[in-house]
Amino acid sequence: MSGHHGHTWQLQNSTLLTQSLVPERNPHHSDHLGLCIVHILMALWACLANCSQIVNVALSPSLRHQPKNILVLNVCITDLIIGAFLCPLYSDSLMQGTWRHDVDTCIVYEVIFYAQVSISTLSVLVLIVERFYYLLTPRMMDGSGKNCVTTVLTALPWVIGSALVVPMFLNGARASFNEGTRSCQILWKKKFQAVTVFVSFFCPAFLVLSMTAAVVMLYVIFSVIAKRRDLGPYPDRFLMRDSLRVVLLSSFVCVFLQFPFFIVLLMEIFCQRDISNNYEPCGQSEYTWAVVAVITMLKPGLMPLTWLAYTDIRSGFQVRNWSLWSVRRRQARRQNSTENSDPCFNSTSRLHRTVASTAM
Repeated sequence: MSGHHGHTWQLQNSTLLTQSLVPERNPHHSDHLGLCIVHILMALWACLANCSQIVNVALSPSLRHQPKNILVLNVCITDLIIGAFLCPLYSDSLMQGTWRHDVDTCIVYEVIFYAQVSISTLSVLVLIVERFYYLLTPRMMDGSGKNCVTTVLTALPWVIGSALVVPMFLNGARASFNEGTRSCQILWKKKFQAVTVFVSFFCPAFLVLSMTAAVVMLYVIFSVIAKRRDLGPYPDRFLMRDSLRVVLLSSFVCVFLQFPFFIVLLMEIFCQRDISNNYEPCGQSEYTWAVVAVITMLKPGLMPLTWLAYTDIRSGFQVRNWSLWSVRRRQARRQNSTENSDPCFNSTSRLHRTVASTAM
């Protein structure tokens, strides 16, 4: 499936698209129809859930003026990339069993996949850092410069994530098309793919878990101090509890749902076997890649649900649904009152009743 080309280039199949997904015995890929349907449904849910969160925050002035909610929108936008761009290409490859697009689209897919993972994980990291400073000083983001700080925090993951991933592809990878398997393949320089995996996921994920532990310890310390001093309920207590829930849920979903895929990918990179003095990757089974791909796709669909741990975001959905129901109820009442007060309508109704009674 892959091998060495000289001493500088190592052949690795394109991430998620052709990692053991095109068996020669079944070129039409009919056995992947069920898996394709699952991915399409998860992509639709990811788009719906993330768009709902974006609309909920964007339409509410009280929500969109809070820095923490802008950072939530940033994560939602990065997760939309999977449902709107990456998953359709992946599903198309599953359905057709071949890569039907040009080589440039193949390398763009690969770059966007790693960049999206890096930007999304860093966006969660920035949100956790903001919550950490909120626990330290709850009024820190209430000053006049909060818009500038929020803009910097929002742009930072995109700048750093792109700066970490794009140069690795420009200097260490190139795409080719395998006519035998009808698949797009990526030629990597030695160790470049491993470095890309670490800088795009493992390093940001380690920072996410570290900051999560710091937030938990800080919350516990403040809770113990408040209990010993018998401060009683204070205004920011419930907001701090919401922050702790969001930090725990978002870090868990972001890290642990992506972790299996990247572990399997590292095994694919480093595990090699000797075949006639030629070292080739061990190759993971098709079932393994299918399972870890599904687990990875769960992340953009579950991440929007974690933001419902924020009371104000959850209330925004409830208020909007209640308002819609109230509007419809008022319209129905207005229509009934119009019908009852309209003399033409009343005379017509009486005429209908008279005709009906005469007929009887």
